Amino acid sequence: MLKELRTLTAVARLGSVTAAAREIGLTQAAASAQIQRLEEHLQLQLFDRVGRHVRLNESGIDVVSRAEHILHLCAELQEVKKPATLRGHLRLGAIQSMQRQYLPKVIEALISSNPDITTHLELGGSLLLLTAVDQGQLDAAMVVKPFFAIPQELEWVPLLREPFKVICPMKAATDDWRQLLTTLPFIRYDSASFGGRVVDRFLQQHRLRPNCQIESQDVDAILEMVACGIGTALIPVKDLTRHQDRLRAIDLGPDRFYREVGIVLPAAPRQRELVQTLIRITRAHVRTSPYAHPLLERN
Repeated sequence: MLKELRTLTAVARLGSVTAAAREIGLTQAAASAQIQRLEEHLQLQLFDRVGRHVRLNESGIDVVSRAEHILHLCAELQEVKKPATLRGHLRLGAIQSMQRQYLPKVIEALISSNPDITTHLELGGSLLLLTAVDQGQLDAAMVVKPFFAIPQELEWVPLLREPFKVICPMKAATDDWRQLLTTLPFIRYDSASFGGRVVDRFLQQHRLRPNCQIESQDVDAILEMVACGIGTALIPVKDLTRHQDRLRAIDLGPDRFYREVGIVLPAAPRQRELVQTLIRITRAHVRTSPYAHPLLERN
């Protein structure tokens, strides 16, 4: 009934249906029809009609007053501000496993709630990405936690704590991880990466010298090679569903060690609100993982 109320107030203000119709952009017949519909709806006669002249009666004056109030409230509703959305350009880096598993959903959630955000995504190794954040080339990066202390100028947000396991072909004759690592060809997890250096340290501590024939930084590629029977590997655990009939994961028991994955960002980020929103969304997605970092529950 808002159209009818606007026409009514225009008639009251201008003194005639003709003038009101002209102002609103209607024909006189259309404006008259709106007034008639309003009277029928209210079951009230709003005007005293004498020939071609109309004059508000007492009921009409009362209805006009109420109509003006209603239209004013409607105008106020239109001024209600929508929730503020973020703006800006996010430069984000991520290691390959995070790009494949989590990043698409995180970015989708980020831009769907903040459509004015643009993003630049960079794939790389943890050391390269951490250095880029430290030098101000990236706003944040999802990386493996380094084996050295994180610089004071940077902040670390933990996300995942993934256990390393020995992965072997399904047909391997033993479940003894030491024997598997020393008798089968060893597919090494990139020794230049943070995770790979942790593996090297583990092998040294246990005085193991596997026969390394292949080295790769792509965990998924390593899994595929093990599934094909090429050898064994020591890698952070992954979803093995696709290879469950072709390989096994051997737990290290009390010798278990982990790879930590998190977000590194400047301690005083250029895009603080945007980066904090990214962190909140990423935590929400990672929290459902069986390998979510224990510290997530404290934040």
